[in-house]
Amino acid sequence: MRKADEQQYKHFYRFMPLPSTMVMLLLFFVPLFFTLSSAFVTEQGFSLSRILGVFLDPYTQRIMLFTLYQAFLSTLASLLVALPGAYLIATYSFRGKRFILALSAIPFVIPSILVVLGFVIFFGNNGFLNQLLMRLFGLPAPPLSILYSFKAIILAHTFYNFPIIMNLVSSYWEHMDSNCEAASWTLGATKSRTFLSVTLPRLLPAIISAASLVFLFCFNSFAIIMVLGGGPQFTTMEVEIYRQARMLGNPGNAAALSLFSILVTVLLLAWYNNRERHLARSEAYQSKNRFVQKKPATFLGRMLAVLYTLASILFILGPILSVVVRSFMAAPSRSSAQQFSLKWYRQLLSLEPATGHMGSALQALTNSLFIAFLVALCTVPLALTLSVAIRRKSSRKKGLEMLGMLPMTVSSVIIGLGYYLISSRIRGGTALSYTLVVLAHMVIAIPFVLRTLLPEYRKIPLSYMHSSLTLGAGPWRTFVSIEVPLLRGAMLTGAIFAFALSMGEFNATLTLANSSIVTLPIIMYRLIGSYNFQGACALGTILIVVCAIVFSVSELAKGGRNGR
Repeated sequence: MRKADEQQYKHFYRFMPLPSTMVMLLLFFVPLFFTLSSAFVTEQGFSLSRILGVFLDPYTQRIMLFTLYQAFLSTLASLLVALPGAYLIATYSFRGKRFILALSAIPFVIPSILVVLGFVIFFGNNGFLNQLLMRLFGLPAPPLSILYSFKAIILAHTFYNFPIIMNLVSSYWEHMDSNCEAASWTLGATKSRTFLSVTLPRLLPAIISAASLVFLFCFNSFAIIMVLGGGPQFTTMEVEIYRQARMLGNPGNAAALSLFSILVTVLLLAWYNNRERHLARSEAYQSKNRFVQKKPATFLGRMLAVLYTLASILFILGPILSVVVRSFMAAPSRSSAQQFSLKWYRQLLSLEPATGHMGSALQALTNSLFIAFLVALCTVPLALTLSVAIRRKSSRKKGLEMLGMLPMTVSSVIIGLGYYLISSRIRGGTALSYTLVVLAHMVIAIPFVLRTLLPEYRKIPLSYMHSSLTLGAGPWRTFVSIEVPLLRGAMLTGAIFAFALSMGEFNATLTLANSSIVTLPIIMYRLIGSYNFQGACALGTILIVVCAIVFSVSELAKGGRNGR
């Protein structure tokens, strides 16, 4: 490549990330500035009185401790459910293994409000599980009373997060060299003693890393606590931030509470990144060893695999399928039994008069589709230009990658709070409110789209670009005709992920939006609150279809990339 072409190439990629960097700074740091300034600035000027008042309040201290406590127990429960599955996947070869892996990916792509609805429909007093148990054993009353309790919070968090631990730990475990275990058995140690003294210590880096990520997710949980907690007794920091800002009209107190949430999240992410670096070094060492050949499952192993598969089907598919089934059920009258009906879909499409919040369902669906389309359309170019800049080997690439991932250090409730504070100071009507919702969704989606594009962009050999420049094509033509076509699949996957994230986004939207802006998750939340579960299920089924498309596209994209 000629020197002039090389200079042109460097200038092009030097200025490529500037628009996306500026947009990221505006979208993320401006609302964050509004949040933090509201915590420190009072009517008397700069002061720490608001922060000290909030943090010294016994009620706030109890909420902080409960938030940490429920996150710890949720992580522990996720570990207990995930580790047996990780053991089966990592050590045995059996039929149904791919099915378990596919099943475990479902919670990754479904929104939290859908988890809430599924648990209400499946585990509620009149839910499918209680009805089944009452019929099987002839019980006069529901045997399981789970909802609106601490047990419901832990169970829902376990459902939502155990696949993270199972996938990460099993992936690490199946690449571990088995020579250490073989040596232990040769020296006379039993299998249980070998596991506790040899295998488990080697697995701890992966277990700790996965558990840290799950703890972070449970700490920032919002929708599950709001609905399944059942009252102020189980309030967490995220719920209290929302309550102070929107229900009590104290955005300053909400901003002060946000400082604690941001501090814990940053510390957890720093800890997680540190564990990931240790894990990467360990895996780099293990990759030199041969891939461990899995042994065929013994009779006991097959039985455990069958039981775990059945439990996974019940635990994961049960709530999701319950939502779909209930959406096609309605009672012709109050005294009649439930039967097959398209009533809720007709009301959703305004084909028949709707009552209550169902009257806003079609508008909510239209809003969600429009907002999600804009988010996907705007997020992919931003993430693409950041990926292009990060791909180049320069001293700034770590800073740009960190910039793209910064929104993950702040919960979506706090992002929504920042945009809510902006909307309260700038009077712009409904158009401004819609714009702020789109921007908030973009901030949330950018890290995920970046993580979709960046690995694929790093696989493109630089020699492709150098050859194009040598043949006389300019940097822009090279980018459009060489790089973009090679990234088309990843861009499509990223756009679909952004679309699905926006369709299911609940936390920031509820905190930010006023009563005139309704989206699918917001109407679902209102329908659940008014006990119209069938109507909520009809809207939830639409979200399930969107999630199924995302899951299918991502799996096809993985297969296509692996087949290259």
